[in-house]
Amino acid sequence: MINEVSLETSTYNDIPHKFEAGTPAYAEAVALGAACDYLSTLGMDKIAEREHALTEHLWRSVRELPGIATYGPTPAEQPNRASLVCFTVEGCHANDLATLVDQERGVAMRSGHHCTQPLHKQLGIPASARLSAYFYNTFEEIDVAVGALKDAINLVRGDPSTDEAFALDPAMAAALADL
Repeated sequence: MINEVSLETSTYNDIPHKFEAGTPAYAEAVALGAACDYLSTLGMDKIAEREHALTEHLWRSVRELPGIATYGPTPAEQPNRASLVCFTVEGCHANDLATLVDQERGVAMRSGHHCTQPLHKQLGIPASARLSAYFYNTFEEIDVAVGALKDAINLVRGDPSTDEAFALDPAMAAALADL
């Protein structure tokens, strides 16, 4: 990119080198090759089959929770869909739920607009939450995530039995009390 830099001027390399910023991603290219080899060894059909089973379990488990509205086609309606469930929970903001399941249970749950503000506006929702899985996840991990979500929903809704389930630290309890 740069041929020479001084306090007064900069001299750029000739085209095409002047448009290359920094060191090329050699390590990342090697890692991508290794990842492709790994996935090929497992077999993409087997990965798709596993992912579909996990997606069905995730959808079924999330939809069993009270007050849940899910968005998008179900795994039965679109078998090759992404392995995620996007949802809102009546009486709970998605960001509150994601914060609780992350900080108190270590479960990664995405919340917000997911770069789809026009869709959220059209649906009339301020934000949504999203859980996802991939072939390396287990059914038990999905159960833990959904259990954490259930406890977070109950806590946000004011169910006192979840205070112990989350074992909230005093700072988190105080922050929730102020909501």
